[in-house]
Amino acid sequence: MADLGVEEPSVEVIILTHNGRKHIERCLNSLKKTNYSNFRVSVVEQNSSDGTAEFISEKHAWVNLILNKENKSFAEGNNDILRNSKAKYCVLLNDDTEQEPNWIRKLVRIAERRKDVGALQPKILSMRDRKKFEYAGAGGGFIDMYGYPVCRGRVFDSIEKDEGQYDNLIETFWSCGAAMLLNMEAIRKVGYLDETFGSYGEELDLCWRLNLAGYKIIFVPDSVIYHLGSASWGKKEYNFKREYLHQRNHWIPLFKNYSMKNWFRILPVKLFLEFITAFGFMFSNPRKSLASVMANFWVAGNFGRLVKKNRGVSSLRKISDEEMMRKMIKTSVALHYFLSRRRKSFRDYLGFIEDYDKLRL
Repeated sequence: MADLGVEEPSVEVIILTHNGRKHIERCLNSLKKTNYSNFRVSVVEQNSSDGTAEFISEKHAWVNLILNKENKSFAEGNNDILRNSKAKYCVLLNDDTEQEPNWIRKLVRIAERRKDVGALQPKILSMRDRKKFEYAGAGGGFIDMYGYPVCRGRVFDSIEKDEGQYDNLIETFWSCGAAMLLNMEAIRKVGYLDETFGSYGEELDLCWRLNLAGYKIIFVPDSVIYHLGSASWGKKEYNFKREYLHQRNHWIPLFKNYSMKNWFRILPVKLFLEFITAFGFMFSNPRKSLASVMANFWVAGNFGRLVKKNRGVSSLRKISDEEMMRKMIKTSVALHYFLSRRRKSFRDYLGFIEDYDKLRL
């Protein structure tokens, strides 16, 4: 950890880990090489049984180790630290990552230059194949108008090789929770991660709120990390829960962050897409089909709760839905990808993002 003699803005890196002994060692060894003079690493150890806490205490005493008595969700575990952090910036970081030495400095440099920044994301490459993007985050996130997230470099399961095609500083729609730097002044204004999500989609919802409040979400290509991906879920018994959360958590940001007028405009198409998912996977992947059905029942049963959340978000609004939609993909990515079997690359959707060229910085 470099000492440059001049104090840089304070940064707190937050890492949740549960039975992640084999991952956290690599992550912390990499973080020790970070060239930044004013950062702290807080590891939230969530009741592991694999000796993670003992390992960190013995081998990485420089880490701020926090011991939880339970394995909290991504949103809840991070919020515990975010609410109390005194740092100017906080970084949410997965334990199955490695980072290039200047990754924090590159992010902070842009954040300090632009006071309207709410969140920033580094380039996220695969630890399995460092020439390819990683599923989570890749080259910065966008969504279609029905709430399905894609990344520059990844559309559903189609992942591109990194050939410099997305090496531009650009405003995106969302940043990935595997590695995202948050402007804490902005976060205190728009609120923390929504703990309704549990895991998956909470960072997209947070970024949507930041967008509505007038903040920018920026992808910084010369800040680079490597992500193993899906390590926190582990074995196949977790797949159904993951599918259910994916399906359910596509709904929540739509209910929360669209104005009700526009929500009812997109509802018929969204319901049609959900029907296709449930019916289309009924025989080829019945667990996915069941997860979709259960997610829809959850939304129906929690309608009043979601309307209340929508009213809370409306008080933040400085940007209209119409302006927000100018940086969304104005078509259904799912229909193009799964039904027509076309448009497998993010570049295939550029024509559907009205303001894409204006987002370059």
